[in-house]
Amino acid sequence: MASPSQNEYCRSRPPTAVALTRRHHPLAGQVLELVLDGPRQLVVRLGDGTTLRVPRAWTDADGPPPEPARESVFTVEALRELLDHVARLRERA
Repeated sequence: MASPSQNEYCRSRPPTAVALTRRHHPLAGQVLELVLDGPRQLVVRLGDGTTLRVPRAWTDADGPPPEPARESVFTVEALRELLDHVARLRERA
């Protein structure tokens, strides 16, 4: 079987809707109509008919987002040590 040439294009249909996957975004989790499918930016239509430009990476246009890390930046013990250190610095002042 021959490999596709450079001149052939992908025949898969672009999505008609995308879910906003950016954590902490007010619209996170909502599925929105896709108006314009760009390589880095998408234009989606909100429920009231207005449009919004969003970074492609903030959506599931290219598949589900990677799982966020489950580990915390600080442990409870590290936070306690930091608070103790800050308290000691304040006592010096």
